[in-house]
Amino acid sequence: MNRGSEVQLDTRQGRLGGLAWHCEGAPRVLALHGWLDNAASFAPLAPLLQGLDLVALDLPGHGHSEHRHATTRYHFIDYPFNIDAALDALAWQDCHLLGHSLGASIAAVYAAAAPERVRSLTLLDGLGPIAADADRTAERLRRSLAKYRQGTGARRHFDSLGEMVAARCRVSDLTEAAARLICERSACQVGERLTWRSDPALNWVSALVMTEDQVLDLLRHVESHTLVVQATTESGWFTQQQLEARMRALQDARHLSVEGHHHFHMDEPGAIAEPIRAFILENDQPAKETQTHE
Repeated sequence: MNRGSEVQLDTRQGRLGGLAWHCEGAPRVLALHGWLDNAASFAPLAPLLQGLDLVALDLPGHGHSEHRHATTRYHFIDYPFNIDAALDALAWQDCHLLGHSLGASIAAVYAAAAPERVRSLTLLDGLGPIAADADRTAERLRRSLAKYRQGTGARRHFDSLGEMVAARCRVSDLTEAAARLICERSACQVGERLTWRSDPALNWVSALVMTEDQVLDLLRHVESHTLVVQATTESGWFTQQQLEARMRALQDARHLSVEGHHHFHMDEPGAIAEPIRAFILENDQPAKETQTHE
């Protein structure tokens, strides 16, 4: 497996790590991983997307990227600013976005916020951010503050990478092979033992999330062609009714259903590589606003 080459970007939002599968002169693709994953989650899929220039970021607090400052939170709405800064650091005027789970939610919101920089959007098992009813706002803020008061606690240490892999498998749908890829990039040596590189603050309760109406408004403002790829296993984050309403909100979207669980892009990358590659190549034109300025 071609695991890509290391990337380090010094951006105005801090240092971001990542992996790259470069193909000079090819359509540019920025890949965004899911919560508590990292750029290595695209290692099984990226080599199959031949003819594309792909960079998979480590989101802040994940993988080899910097953690946010101790006085800040990991608010969802801050992530699009990281994507904008990453594109500038790469000297990419625009790109195709490929996101999984949290990364798919970030990609969709960024496409709504900066349509001139997104040529196409491919969303893997994620269609907009998690939403909550407005009348649950105070309850969520109380839980968030209570969790913050408790602090992050002591970091867990492991005697081996295998022990880390087993721990990750117990709390996810990841296969051992997929978990090993992610854990290899997430592991940090401390003396003779291992611990997680990821920021423990990623586990804090979000103080504020969008309402469903806000999410739908953002999705209605996505101007790029969109490919939504969903696993057949029902999502625990969204109801089927929510997903259908969000699909209808998109201006131009295709839907592809694939057998498998949430990390299907790692388990069966061959089943989705060609549809994704063909979709990106088909839509490799400057975004409308960029085209107008030219």
